[in-house]
Amino acid sequence: MSELEKKIVLTIYKIGPTFISKLANRILENQNEVRECIRILIKDKILERVENIMVEYKTKEANVVVKHRNHTYYKLTKNGEKKARELEEYEFEVREAFKTYNKALQNKLDNQKEEDKKEIYCVIDLPYSQEVNIKGILGSKFEDLEKEYRHTITLRGNITELEKEKLLELINVVII
Repeated sequence: MSELEKKIVLTIYKIGPTFISKLANRILENQNEVRECIRILIKDKILERVENIMVEYKTKEANVVVKHRNHTYYKLTKNGEKKARELEEYEFEVREAFKTYNKALQNKLDNQKEEDKKEIYCVIDLPYSQEVNIKGILGSKFEDLEKEYRHTITLRGNITELEKEKLLELINVVII
């Protein structure tokens, strides 16, 4: 089960039935990725659509509210509840629900995920001692980069912003 799938299952376990946009907003994830995970979880019989026209959900004060549903809500199946109890010690941030859906924040999150995937051309200079760490961050992309071995290793090619940030955390790694 992926990290996102765990977040979805545990969030629905904690807050009760919810719809995709509200769920994505509360767990700070891309709405399209949440939608795809929900499809997988439905296929695996962990989640199911709420068929009733009225839905019960939990509030911050542990009250149960009954509401007419305007969206497609999803809830855990019996198998999903069992899985959630197994995952209960897994920790992540669940934001408080807004009275109104925060569309601006969700757009920012969706765009940020796309920016993380955007590739930029870099020259990476590193000592031989960091080669294993670099391979761990870049994975198979390491083989695609142009390499030059002298006093240090110099790599040239495209990497993502997220990979660049991780590489900059390593000691003696210079990225231009």
